[in-house]
Amino acid sequence: MLSLRLQAYRQLLLLDTLEDHSIQDYQSRWHEAQHTVKTLFQRLDTHGETLPHEEQTEILLTIFVLLQVGYRNEALFARAVETTYELLPQLTETADPLEAPNCRPLSVVRCPLSIINYKNHLLTFLYQETQDEELLPYIDHFMSTWNEDAMTEEDRYLIELFQFAETV
Repeated sequence: MLSLRLQAYRQLLLLDTLEDHSIQDYQSRWHEAQHTVKTLFQRLDTHGETLPHEEQTEILLTIFVLLQVGYRNEALFARAVETTYELLPQLTETADPLEAPNCRPLSVVRCPLSIINYKNHLLTFLYQETQDEELLPYIDHFMSTWNEDAMTEEDRYLIELFQFAETV
């Protein structure tokens, strides 16, 4: 799913400069992204209870990134937001109490790394959609702890999109 997200980030940030950015191309990418989002939601609906929380989180993160491609589909954004809020408390319930004794439902500071990786990116997209002020301290802390040399390609794209959204 990471390669799918990276491709979507590149499209969003117009980094694929060799590709055609015509209306037809834009609509084609949007239809493809919407189809993939619906397929991912179907997977969550069908197998959600049996999938590990980390995989559910990765699927939701991928959905949020794909929903950024093309025209807004408010119904799918609302569904992604609702599903994410339902999953967040479960992510901390699975935390090992010895590894994370004070892991609160939205804590990004005290949760295990296996949960933190996708959860923080997911919180960033959730904040952009909801402007939920309770999420902002966690996102700010998370981004402030990044080391420039250790950042992944996805981390860099996320920061660029997040900073752009804050200025708009």
